[in-house]
Amino acid sequence: MKPFSILLIRLLGLYLFLKTLLAILPALLGSNAAELWSGELLPVLLATVGVPAVGGLLLWCFAGRLASRLHGGGDGDGDGNDGAKVDAHIRDDDLVRAGTFLIGVYLLVRHTGTLVGMYATSGGVAYGDLIVVVASLGMILGGRKLAVVYRRIKYCP
Repeated sequence: MKPFSILLIRLLGLYLFLKTLLAILPALLGSNAAELWSGELLPVLLATVGVPAVGGLLLWCFAGRLASRLHGGGDGDGDGNDGAKVDAHIRDDDLVRAGTFLIGVYLLVRHTGTLVGMYATSGGVAYGDLIVVVASLGMILGGRKLAVVYRRIKYCP
């Protein structure tokens, strides 16, 4: 399960980085690209582009460590030599934990950039994004509890 999680974490990191890059690329190549580097728009650009791009790079670089924390044990380098027997059977609880963690990380990175961008420009707080950030932290930190809830719902008579 750990190599699968490493693969998914790296794919999520790549997706975040490339989606952010491809979203800003037309603006950078446009005729008024110099306006993006002005004092007013620079904090917004750094928050809305920099946070997801750096988050994607960090996910790519630390995928092994994140998978080790998610599943416990092993060296986390993703080489498959964790000293444990490889189990070909993947439990659905593990998939729920891994999926919840990945969705939480995606939401955290995406909405933190928007939250910081809004605060940098107007000094106000985007409450919708703040709620999503708090919920995503709950998804990241409470994956085991959500797997227990999933198990109870699945096996409920």
